[in-house]
Amino acid sequence: MEDRRKKRHKKRKSAKRRKDSLLTKEQRKAKRRRARRRLVIMERIAVAFLIFGVIGGGGFAVVWNLPSVKLSRQLNAGDEYTEEEAYTEAIEAYENALEIDSTSVKAYHCMAGAYLGMENDSQAKQVLYAGWENTQDESLLQYYCTVILNEAVDEINRDHIGSETLDKIISVLDQGIMEEDALELLHTVCERMMEQYKAAAPVVDFAAYGQTMEQLFTLYQRNPSDEIRSVTEQFGYLDTEELTLPAEQVDAYLNILMEAEEIAPRAGRSSLIACLQKEKEVQEIFAGIFQEFDSGNYEAAKEFIVTDTYTGIRDAFISGTMEYWTGETQIPVSREYVKLRQNDGAWTFSFPEFSENEATAGIITVWGTDMRDNGVLRTCISYEPAAEDGIEFPHTQYVISYMYSNLQKKNGFLYEMNYHFETRTWTEEGMTTHMVGDWGGPYQWEKRY
Repeated sequence: MEDRRKKRHKKRKSAKRRKDSLLTKEQRKAKRRRARRRLVIMERIAVAFLIFGVIGGGGFAVVWNLPSVKLSRQLNAGDEYTEEEAYTEAIEAYENALEIDSTSVKAYHCMAGAYLGMENDSQAKQVLYAGWENTQDESLLQYYCTVILNEAVDEINRDHIGSETLDKIISVLDQGIMEEDALELLHTVCERMMEQYKAAAPVVDFAAYGQTMEQLFTLYQRNPSDEIRSVTEQFGYLDTEELTLPAEQVDAYLNILMEAEEIAPRAGRSSLIACLQKEKEVQEIFAGIFQEFDSGNYEAAKEFIVTDTYTGIRDAFISGTMEYWTGETQIPVSREYVKLRQNDGAWTFSFPEFSENEATAGIITVWGTDMRDNGVLRTCISYEPAAEDGIEFPHTQYVISYMYSNLQKKNGFLYEMNYHFETRTWTEEGMTTHMVGDWGGPYQWEKRY
């Protein structure tokens, strides 16, 4: 008899499964919702009968309105709405639950889940963090951090990473939980960002790079662990063959390199630090004469080009002993950006020529050539002002020289050291030159050709 009942029960279950398999996905979902409602109704009826049986009908209203019962009703309602993907109604039910009990961990969990179902991650995070603050329940904090890291993972997968991605990971590390997951993502993000910078070289967004380094330095100050130290010092050096560094970013990049070097020395970085320090020294040397030339005071060159500093630069280029600064024959100096180049860990710099930088505010050229007049080494400097309104022609270059040359005096021609001032003007037809010999002296002469 018992075996026959089991067989009939098994047969009915098998038939039910075959019938269910013929239903669509939406029909099966609706059937589950109806079953869930019936179960909830049965639970409520059972509770009601129990209450009537224990304390009599008169106590039903009192028990039905107990906070724990009201909380359960709202949570169950929220679960039903969530199952139906009616997220707005579900959130309202969970809010009602929290009005009954502001420490309900489940209400916070479920409300955050409803917001995530609506793809409203921001609101979900607010709910979870508020829940953690109110309850100090670590599961809410972990849920909160999980949502944040999932956002970071999504940005990595979409190849849409930046300082905001890093902020997300750092915010989790600051919470002191899920450190292993957060550190793994930190390494991944920094590696991806470094790949992006190397791919963009020589032109790099140094403002964004500086912001990232500020984030990492701040994180390391708060949490000087070996893992974070490794990421910070590695990212604190753009190991590329070439870089184009805007003048306004030189100090910032130099500070990044020096701070990273203090954390952990790295091959090549010390050379780059010395290279940029030399570049700053050069800018300081030429800053004053740039101002004079920009204002049209070319007379200032007379004093400048005979200083030990300037002749030392000339002689270093002629003899090939100049450190870090590269150039041949005529070496440009400009103020907009510096070109950096690495060769086997050794860095050098140079400045763009006038033709490379149409937007220049003006370029000075050091003449590092062994030009001799009657055996006496000549000293030269030239200046090309900014193009007017971006127009190529006419284009002018001013050349100032201190040289040993023949001057026509009353008693004949005699060799003396004197200044020459040459104005070279390029037009579409060609170049014309206006030369002034013994410039400003008693035997000044002029010639055009």
